[in-house]
Amino acid sequence: MRFASVYRIIISSALLSPLLQVGASDLLHRGLSIDVCGEVDAELKIPGLFGLPISFGIVKACLCTSTLPEYVAGNILFLRAIALFGKNTVIAELTNMVNECGSRTQCHYPAHYTPLCKSGSPCFFTCQDGYSAYPTGNYPTQCVCNYPYTECNGKCGIFKGCPSTYLAKRDAPKKCSEGFAACKVPGYSKNSWECVDVQNDLESCGGCSYDLSTPSGRDCSAIPGVSDVSCIKGQCVVHKCMMGYHTDDKHSQCVDKGTELLAAQYGLEHHRLE
Repeated sequence: MRFASVYRIIISSALLSPLLQVGASDLLHRGLSIDVCGEVDAELKIPGLFGLPISFGIVKACLCTSTLPEYVAGNILFLRAIALFGKNTVIAELTNMVNECGSRTQCHYPAHYTPLCKSGSPCFFTCQDGYSAYPTGNYPTQCVCNYPYTECNGKCGIFKGCPSTYLAKRDAPKKCSEGFAACKVPGYSKNSWECVDVQNDLESCGGCSYDLSTPSGRDCSAIPGVSDVSCIKGQCVVHKCMMGYHTDDKHSQCVDKGTELLAAQYGLEHHRLE
């Protein structure tokens, strides 16, 4: 009986020791923008002594290679496999299973994403930092900041002004990362500026609406008659207009139905009203 107790203690230690090595850093998503995902339905087998494979059960789940550390750490199915072969070996085998499954897909994610592989849509994701997935449904492609929210320093929400973390000095060079522009901060000194994501910012879409020189962007939220609008790739995209308006063919503005009717009566429907 004494030997049996000692044996159980040794086995328990062998099972728990590798799990204690799964640190917090392994459980954090690494923020990759490209991933490989797929619906796995196969047996997890790892070569053991003399090359003989050891089976650890059937894995039936939609998995992404970037989230395998979290998946392994939180699944009791892999306790024995980790104890015998280590976490890295188990993750490597699961990675092979994802790459070899029939639904294997290379996924491209936008900023502010969190991957959420699901059946029928391996590249599905949700958005964080206040952003919303667009379009809605099973196949989003972007994380957008919807009206009435605005972007401020990488967050989407309702802000009272949005000063840059680092305000420029009078003669300091105004440099921003690719896709961003140095825009004036309304309500602050004339030399204050911030880096704005002009490809997605609702109030400075396509360029600075409050530029230090000449405004080059568009404030999508200021479009007359607009009810729901987004800034997508530097262009205002109108999703919905207020009562009495409708979107134009390009979904770039809201057209007043009354003005349109009046123009039609006078044969001006194809002329631009100044």
